[in-house]
Amino acid sequence: MLQDILFAASKLLGPLLDPRVALYWVLFAGIALLWSPWKRAGRVLATLAFVVSLAVGSSPLGSLALNALENRIPAPAALPDKIDGIVVLGGDVDPRMMRLRNATPGSDAQRQIAFADLARRYPDAKLVYSGGSGRLIDRDDTDSDGAAKLLPMLGLDPSRVIFEDRSRNTWENAALARELGQPKEGETWLLVTSAFHMPRAVGCFRVAGWTGFIPYPVGYMTPPDVGTDWWPAFTFDGRLFALYAAIREFSGLFYYRLTGRVDAWFPAP
Repeated sequence: MLQDILFAASKLLGPLLDPRVALYWVLFAGIALLWSPWKRAGRVLATLAFVVSLAVGSSPLGSLALNALENRIPAPAALPDKIDGIVVLGGDVDPRMMRLRNATPGSDAQRQIAFADLARRYPDAKLVYSGGSGRLIDRDDTDSDGAAKLLPMLGLDPSRVIFEDRSRNTWENAALARELGQPKEGETWLLVTSAFHMPRAVGCFRVAGWTGFIPYPVGYMTPPDVGTDWWPAFTFDGRLFALYAAIREFSGLFYYRLTGRVDAWFPAP
């Protein structure tokens, strides 16, 4: 019951972390005031929304934050000859779009592409796909449903895969995937998820009792060094989204550490 309440709270409060939401409301208030006796206040708010958007859109703030997450746990320089299992976390596929539109994952599907590639390279490995629905409502379509439709297009037979479709977040990914995968002492597994999400995933898997896994980050959104990336971006939303993605992930790490779901404030290899 408590887990359900915390899950609902995270979904309801999550949008408040998005700087775009705050800026849109400030802009809305400013425009509304321009049609009232308080025109001066409206000009101030509208100008503030524009200036902040310009400042964030012209700076690498969001990219720097994402870069710190993506560089925290590097990709392995080489993989062993034998891998006993591969577990990939859902999240890159829009299962509803896969149901409504043929061959339309709705995103880059980097995790699924890497999963199919690794499955070909390790034909004897046990394969686990962990992805339920992270929606608060309309939870009929799961990440596993979408992946089951996408993976054959990538050359991976879904009958090889153990699908976990009950998880709602990273902590449940780790616990339920371990329950289904049943990794044994001495086995070597690969953990596949997006690079910016890998620190939280690694922390969760360790707390859930996984041992002997190798992080395999994919889907990078930043180059190795973004420190000199100070150029004006006139598509402000792109950089605002990068900032939101970083804020959301660091907030998730903070909350998970407070609740004991990760083993460090900023998990490292």
